[in-house]
Amino acid sequence: MPATTTETQPDARTPAGVRLTILYDERCPLCVRARDWLLSQPCLVEVELLAAGSPEARERFGAVPWRGRELVVADDAGHVWVGPGAFMMCMWATARFRGWSYRFAQPAWAPFAERFFLHVSKRRHRWGAWLGAGPRSDCTYCDDVRLRRAP
Repeated sequence: MPATTTETQPDARTPAGVRLTILYDERCPLCVRARDWLLSQPCLVEVELLAAGSPEARERFGAVPWRGRELVVADDAGHVWVGPGAFMMCMWATARFRGWSYRFAQPAWAPFAERFFLHVSKRRHRWGAWLGAGPRSDCTYCDDVRLRRAP
């Protein structure tokens, strides 16, 4: 994998023909539900969903320090988006929500989009329980966000 850079928002450097790989926490019920939702969406670019703890993810993205702790999106050119930026790239990939990704990337909206993502991420275990999957005590991302962003 080429050298990685952290990006914060979708931009024109990612050509439409590039494949995005989305690393999600397979132990988190909300992440699994979001994966299933994304699989049902028509996408404008090829999207590969890969469990962050899988052997393939370790082999291909072992050098990415956020793997397994944050939502991570990588393209074939070596760009890597993390957290809120990765969330925006997931929206950017879809036909239905690409326009929203551009709106939320604007300076006036970006702080709100970031706060929304962090609010949902911090409470992933609650959202997962609400969606019908019991809370998971082994969701490392939930623990990490809770510690870093405690009220």
